[in-house]
Amino acid sequence: MSDKQQAAAAQDKKKKAAVPVCPYRLDPVELQFYNNTSKPESFEIVDELDKRNFYRQAANMHKEVRKFARTVIKPGASLLQVAIDVEAKIAQVCGNKNQATCILGQKSANQPYYCGQAFPLGLSVNECAAHYAPLPNDDHIVHENDLIKVDFGIHCNGYLVDSAFSLNWNPELDPIVQASKEATNEAIKLAGPDVLLSDLGDRIEEIICSYEYKGKNLNPVRNLAGHMVDRYRVHSGKSIPLHRDDKCKDRMEVGEVYACETFASSGRGKISDFQPTSHYMIAPEAASFSKSMIQGTDQTRALFDVLKKNFHTLAWSPRWITSLGVERYQMQLDSLVKNGYVHDYPKCIDKAGCYVSQFEHTFMIGEWGKEVFTRGDDY
Repeated sequence: MSDKQQAAAAQDKKKKAAVPVCPYRLDPVELQFYNNTSKPESFEIVDELDKRNFYRQAANMHKEVRKFARTVIKPGASLLQVAIDVEAKIAQVCGNKNQATCILGQKSANQPYYCGQAFPLGLSVNECAAHYAPLPNDDHIVHENDLIKVDFGIHCNGYLVDSAFSLNWNPELDPIVQASKEATNEAIKLAGPDVLLSDLGDRIEEIICSYEYKGKNLNPVRNLAGHMVDRYRVHSGKSIPLHRDDKCKDRMEVGEVYACETFASSGRGKISDFQPTSHYMIAPEAASFSKSMIQGTDQTRALFDVLKKNFHTLAWSPRWITSLGVERYQMQLDSLVKNGYVHDYPKCIDKAGCYVSQFEHTFMIGEWGKEVFTRGDDY
């Protein structure tokens, strides 16, 4: 064995040793074998078992929550109240007595590790493609002509699933919804070891552009992308483009976990950032900082300490801060953003008056095939 191979083997052994033992063994929901082959007789998954079982449990929780979400998201409902109700359901499903705050959950005899909400519940309406969680002053009432993207994540011991779906009540919007649903599913079928991520983008663009709305072809949102996920990190490493990108030379590798999300738009297929901001995250380089290292007032350092202890590397909404006992925080939060300790993620808007749909699944690349953790009866 060469020095390079020995180093790779040592690194792989180190990674496997770092995965905690999962006390549960859950059955997979969907396995996709390469070359469209059927499941071999006596086949048994032996790779990444503990990690897979954490993902499977998180996915089961996700499916339970989204089943509930479909009962409360309907014309006439307050978008803010929907967010409050669905996030309360996430907390309940994760075993948290209070609203889920990402890292801090409660352990119990039935659940000997932390589970929680991995990022704010996205309820992005119509031309808003992503990154909008209702804020306390939101007065939107769901309309029968709305197209709503429901995007949330749940983690078990830090292993998080990120999955999204679209809801509409006007049949005229069905092609837009179906475009992103098909594009996501077909991209996952194409995924595998050594596959160019740009090839997935090419296929996604081809499918979405084949759909029409009111006589015009749809567009993928070209400046959004799918992404890898890692423990306690919703965006990690490589990205899945939503269009042909010849500059992207990255290839998929065994053991990687991806959230494949696609967006189909009746507008330009290009989003811009708009205020207000409802998603924030501590900057990766600041996650290891102590509050004494933070520039600013004592109140600014105190806020950073609260955010780090409760959310660490996961995203959060300002609406959650008051539940942590912090009342006035905006000036201090703005200071943290300005100095680069916290990243803000404004809502993503396409052309005014257009519609954008989204579907997303989390899956793992194996040597034998893929496991789609978040597959359910609904999508």
